[in-house]
Amino acid sequence: MITVFLIATSISSIVLQNCLFNNACKTKLKTAKHINSFNMIVYSVRVLIFGLLLLKEKLSVFTILLGLIFGVVTMLSNFYKMIALSNGPMHITLLITTSSMIIPTMSGIFFGEVFSAAKLCMVFLLIVFIYLSFQKSSETKINKKWIFYSALAFIFQGTVGVLQKIHQSSIHKTEVSGFLFVAFICAIVFCFIRNRGFNQEIKLGKKTVFIGLICGGCSFGMNYINLKLSGLLPSQLFFPLVNGSVIILGSVMSACIFKEKLSKRQTVGLIGGIVSLIAICLVP
Repeated sequence: MITVFLIATSISSIVLQNCLFNNACKTKLKTAKHINSFNMIVYSVRVLIFGLLLLKEKLSVFTILLGLIFGVVTMLSNFYKMIALSNGPMHITLLITTSSMIIPTMSGIFFGEVFSAAKLCMVFLLIVFIYLSFQKSSETKINKKWIFYSALAFIFQGTVGVLQKIHQSSIHKTEVSGFLFVAFICAIVFCFIRNRGFNQEIKLGKKTVFIGLICGGCSFGMNYINLKLSGLLPSQLFFPLVNGSVIILGSVMSACIFKEKLSKRQTVGLIGGIVSLIAICLVP
């Protein structure tokens, strides 16, 4: 029951953050330096919370070193995802980045998890239905820059999942707060270096700062919970379940909250995606 609650909380945090990211990228964050400044706010919230939790934990050299790598990869994942959102459609961008779950899902083989061909088939079927749930309009603009940034986001987001699995498969898996504290300190420093320090010309409005603080809270929830869940659940179940749910829930929200109508193709994709998720959980 606790695991179900954690999964639901993680999914909700990701969906909210994706919506806020998309809004900020398309309306407020005009340059790469703006995105780096925004991300420093997001990471600062994480560092504050994980720093408080760290008081109860010990920190190993393994966790510190892996945390540094995780921080850089996470920062690059968010950065290129946000750049892609700025240059292209949200639905296809999220489709590409969500499909990165293939990387950590396949990595389960190297952690002694039983390989299930049936589950793998369901994963690919889920991706097909996710594709169907998004209908390309005549206004959708596809350019090489957007494709390049989306591909980088795909690679780095998939690597994030693998690093989570590595840490939670080690003897240091209880050092969750320390791992994430080190990671986001590193991410802040990396953003600072990329921006070449604090630039007075880069100004974020109060609304944007507030959005960044909310995203920081969402990020804390999903990073802490996902790191725990990656050690509790098999890769072939955890990554497709969380990532697939995020996309499908986003479609449901767009229809129910934002009153966006679903075409027949999108309806088939939505229903098929839900069925695929259930199959992933039930197929041995």
